[in-house]
This record gives sequence, C-alpha cells and structure tokens, in this order.
Amino acid sequence: MNNNTKQVAGFNKNRKPSKERKEVPEPQSAFTAGNKELLSNITVEEDILKTNNKSLGIPAIVWCEYMALLDTTDNDYTYELLEELIHERTSRFSYDEKQIYDKNLSRKIENEKFKLEKKIEKKKKA
Repeated sequence: MNNNTKQVAGFNKNRKPSKERKEVPEPQSAFTAGNKELLSNITVEEDILKTNNKSLGIPAIVWCEYMALLDTTDNDYTYELLEELIHERTSRFSYDEKQIYDKNLSRKIENEKFKLEKKIEKKKKA
C-alpha cells in the first residue's frame, strides 16, 4: 500500500468489498451449568407492575400532540414524559387532593396486581 491511497476497512485497494476470510476467535470460556458465577448478577424483577405493560386508548390528535411534546423534550421514552407530567400535576395538589390521589393510587395498584396475578395463574394452568 503506497502513501497516496488510504485503504478503507473492509475494502481492498480497488475499493471493492474484501472477500478475505478471517479466523473466528475461540471464546475463552463457554457457559456450562458449572459456571454459576455468571448467573450471580442476574436479578429477577419482583414488581409485577413494572414487568407488564398497559396501553391508553387516546384520540389521534392527542397522541400527535403528545409525540410532538416528547420530541421537544430530552426524554427518550414516552413513559418518562408521562411520569414527568404526572409528578408535575400531583405536586400542585392540595393536601386533601393528595390524600384522595394516594388512596386511589393504592387501590388501583392492588387491583392491577390482583388482575395480573390471576392472568399469570390462568396461563400456567393452560
């Protein structure tokens, strides 16, 4: 290779894709049932509400406005923006509104957990 032309990775000197075969490296250690230390960092998600998704049926115009708002913020995911909006709104609650909100939230969480656990049990039986 001379100094006038730079070789691009994956291409030969004629700027065509390289057809050279490269040796695949062997792994240092493969996973076996005896490698239990590899499994030590894996944690099981305990909260059933964090592992199951729900959807909102919203009008298309509201969805468009929400997505435009998401694009103008630094949030990467829709749930991050929604959580931010929820916290912003609940921070303006009066003491009584906050009490009602907390009561309703705990009731809805318990109902949702019950539904999801029942659904999982039904799947296990089938």
